[in-house]
Amino acid sequence: MADRNDLTAQITILVNQRVALETRLQNEPGELTETLARQYGDEYSALQRNLAGLFKNTTGEAQRITLMLELMRILENRLVYLHNFIVDPTADSRILAQLVTQFIEQLTSQGSRVLTKLEATYYRAVATLYAGDLAGARDGFSQACASEESDEANDIKYKSYVILGHLSHEDHDYAKARDLHEQSMRYSQNNNVTAQALALKALNSYALGDRDEALRLFEDSLQLFDANQPFFNSYFFRNSLLFCGSILFDSRHYSGAMPYYQRVLENVEQSSYDYFDALTHLGRIAYAQQRYEDAAAAFEKAVQSQKLNENEYIIDTWFWIARTHLKRNDNKSAKPYLEKIAATDVKYEKKAQAAELLRKIA
Repeated sequence: MADRNDLTAQITILVNQRVALETRLQNEPGELTETLARQYGDEYSALQRNLAGLFKNTTGEAQRITLMLELMRILENRLVYLHNFIVDPTADSRILAQLVTQFIEQLTSQGSRVLTKLEATYYRAVATLYAGDLAGARDGFSQACASEESDEANDIKYKSYVILGHLSHEDHDYAKARDLHEQSMRYSQNNNVTAQALALKALNSYALGDRDEALRLFEDSLQLFDANQPFFNSYFFRNSLLFCGSILFDSRHYSGAMPYYQRVLENVEQSSYDYFDALTHLGRIAYAQQRYEDAAAAFEKAVQSQKLNENEYIIDTWFWIARTHLKRNDNKSAKPYLEKIAATDVKYEKKAQAAELLRKIA
């Protein structure tokens, strides 16, 4: 009895840790940085290992059911709240997905009421998705969407429509994806969730070439996102900012684009690519407006923010810096950047132009 009680206590501790981790992630304020996302991933992995270890050493049916339910919820938590509906196809996840599928099939065959029919359908679809069976996952999520069961507590239908939309987007069926994300909004229960659905619909409108609708939807989503409320998703928030900036930039509405890129700078890590992207666009806007001092400052700050090896984006920014200095009649400041472009081994389509500019000022 003592061993059984000790095992029950261990399970209770792990269940509480999983619930606390999920709650903390759902209520994470502001930007979910790469470092923070990695920490959450590590915590979920540790929980998964501990739960799996207890499952292997447990013979009690009730305890095995509790443990497998927790492992199943971790799969879903990571998919929805940590990876933005994109499967992380690790070997451990695939193995766990197979166990979850077997577990659900066993419960169903036994007529168990541990899971409702809708829950069983949804979690089986999640496991099938992790197992790499896209057709089976699509069928499962479609069944969940068609179910007449109520699921207000778990947002199952919202999540199912979103995942189906994502799968259609990956198949380049953007019209179908847009329709599915439109339908998901019928089941969103707060502003941050609705904002996420609007951003997803906007992404498909953008892919279909409807820039006006995409801009309107992204702007609508930004009106609803609230970093101080539960279910705020910083990934979709910053994507909405970047797409608004990009759409306006491409249409040469520079004064409209600037505030969105400035908000990106205020909401992301300075070492991130999004920070670099926003700064380079602000530099190009300043260049187009003939504010060459501001342009040079933005481009140089962008390069300094990146600690990565040379790549085409960095080299292109060097070229913008050089051109900006030349516009300022500062050949001395332009020359080192042109020399670096000429010397790099990275393939760059404007390398010949840089070499010609270098020859002219030499």
